[in-house]
Amino acid sequence: MQTGGYGWTSRLFTDGEIAKQFSDAAMFARFASFEKALIHALAEAGLIEPADAERLVGQIAGFEPDPEAIATAVVRDGLPVPDYVRQLRAHVSGPGSSLLHHGATSQDLIDTATVQALARISAILGDRLDDLLALLDSLAARDGSNPLMAITRMQPALGFSTQDRLAAWRRPLETLRDQLPALRHRSGLLQFGGAIGTLQALGDRRESVARSLAKQLNLHWPGHSWHSARDPITAHATWMGDLSGALGKIGQDVALMALRGPQDIRLSDAGASSAMPHKQNPVTAERLVTLARYNATLVSGMHHAQIHEMERSGAAWMLEWMILPQMCETTGASLAAARALFKSIDRMGEPS
Repeated sequence: MQTGGYGWTSRLFTDGEIAKQFSDAAMFARFASFEKALIHALAEAGLIEPADAERLVGQIAGFEPDPEAIATAVVRDGLPVPDYVRQLRAHVSGPGSSLLHHGATSQDLIDTATVQALARISAILGDRLDDLLALLDSLAARDGSNPLMAITRMQPALGFSTQDRLAAWRRPLETLRDQLPALRHRSGLLQFGGAIGTLQALGDRRESVARSLAKQLNLHWPGHSWHSARDPITAHATWMGDLSGALGKIGQDVALMALRGPQDIRLSDAGASSAMPHKQNPVTAERLVTLARYNATLVSGMHHAQIHEMERSGAAWMLEWMILPQMCETTGASLAAARALFKSIDRMGEPS
């Protein structure tokens, strides 16, 4: 899925490393991991002979889905799993093969693959956030004692230090970084409910199969499915909206500091104007503002996608698929832009 921009705008708003986590290859690999883990779990529960399970897992490992056929089927089915499973069933054979995908449903695979993608993405964003905080510390060490004019309600207020403004930028980012472990725990949930969320096809083996499946996938089993309770996903979306918002505030400040002049900030690598060669536009700062506003718009859509009718929804789920990858990529692009912005600051404040 291409998100955030097209053609000449794409490099402003996209993030290739993040986008890869939602690629067909990555998602289908996670589907395969789910199916292999499910076979092992069924064997542990005594539903498949261990030797048959090992052979089936080996067959699944060698399976290469046809992405084009799946993409075509998605228009009919509304999701990729039915054709993925159809292809996989045609690939495996032998005793126990009839229990492929047993007890599971499409949403189990997609939601589990999604939280696994979010786990990887949160690790990437966390590393970038740590890098950003280190850059802020370097700016504070270099320029923190330089005087600045504080601005309240768009008017000069009182004098303070560059360190004071940098601290106001840093605190929200530090808080968001500290929230990451709890966020990863909250969203690191196995989705496993079967057709209507009750795992009824597994009978009295449901709990043991679910716990084994979760352990193999390095996820938590909450004791129930969460097909229509989307807070594990929306918690991530809200966190990303907060992060891009904090970075957007920094971008807005830097743009206004650039307007006030070199006594506030000096930037290298500023943008050019086609009509006014003397201008140095704070493009990267502006980009942070745009990305923050975009994610603020998207997060409202994620909250709309929380509204699932009855036990499972197709419409709300599709909306989530449209929005979540864009939010992830926008957040990644925000962190990359913020890093570039901080590295372009030649000086903040005017040395006394």
